[in-house]
Amino acid sequence: MGSKCGTGGIAQTHETFYRKGSRLASQANTGSRSDKPVTYRDLRNTPGKVFERLAAGEPLELVADGTTKALLIPVDDGDVSGTLDAWRRGRALLALSRTQAAARRDGTSAFALSDIDREIVASRRVRRRREVS
Repeated sequence: MGSKCGTGGIAQTHETFYRKGSRLASQANTGSRSDKPVTYRDLRNTPGKVFERLAAGEPLELVADGTTKALLIPVDDGDVSGTLDAWRRGRALLALSRTQAAARRDGTSAFALSDIDREIVASRRVRRRREVS
């Protein structure tokens, strides 16, 4: 249960509401999540209302089958490439943050540079053996 958007209980609360067919937003909804996610049906049947909400400048969650499937991100002044670039940079920062958290959790963030160099050499050696085989 829950979606992969990294919000834990909030996502599970939203999923519970939408799985049961309720169109009410959770009272526990806080942070950058929209007050009321957009369902696929909303987008299909009343696209004008969805576009009005996007015009307010906030991203909207697109929910289908009780789980968040996508984010609808407003494009400022028709600048699609700039918006897409910002989204890619944000995604890269999130990946970096997750990698750093995993390194701290696994203890690899405390490796000395010589340990890292040794791991790189060993990895390259294994790769070369596979390529030769």
